[in-house]
Amino acid sequence: METRQPRARVMQGNVGSKIRDARKERNITLRDLSERSGLSVSQLSKLENGKARLTVDVALMIAGVLHVPVASFLFSPKPGMQARRSITRAGSGILHQGNAMEFEVLCSDFRDKTNIFWRVTLRAKSFEENGGWRSHSGEEFIHVLSGSLELHTIHYDPTVLQPGDSILFDGEMQHAYIALGEEQVIMLMSNTVPRDGLPAGAGV
Repeated sequence: METRQPRARVMQGNVGSKIRDARKERNITLRDLSERSGLSVSQLSKLENGKARLTVDVALMIAGVLHVPVASFLFSPKPGMQARRSITRAGSGILHQGNAMEFEVLCSDFRDKTNIFWRVTLRAKSFEENGGWRSHSGEEFIHVLSGSLELHTIHYDPTVLQPGDSILFDGEMQHAYIALGEEQVIMLMSNTVPRDGLPAGAGV
């Protein structure tokens, strides 16, 4: 009787074959890939043969050398063609307004998404005006578009983010936002969506 391999091993094997195929298409040997990526030949061989787990940082290094999208290694394609898209025209997103923060939901009609996206305007000049700590399941990503954002988290000292700066953190960690100076802060925010829906406390 045929013995089935564990699901995790099968997935790693599929990832390994993608790395090997991309490498061979570019006529790059394992040793060449090792020298360019800083990973050992042994580690690369284990990855290609499905005997080691591929992490995001390692995938980024390999994808950078092979000049392929890192998503091709990290995600398995869904069955059938995927041709979905969602467009939010400037100022047309659903608004969630508060005294100190305004959330514009972007691309809300995209079904079965794994992230929710917001354009956030922050006016709070103090911890109290912001409404204190907030937390939610999943991860939160912030990219500052304008203004100076002071981000408070329960486990770290406050950090200041300027236009062009980004941060990713665990949403379960209590956090709060403050706009420094006279200018309001405008930022792009993304929250991962858990299986049971929108993160509680995100965007409200």
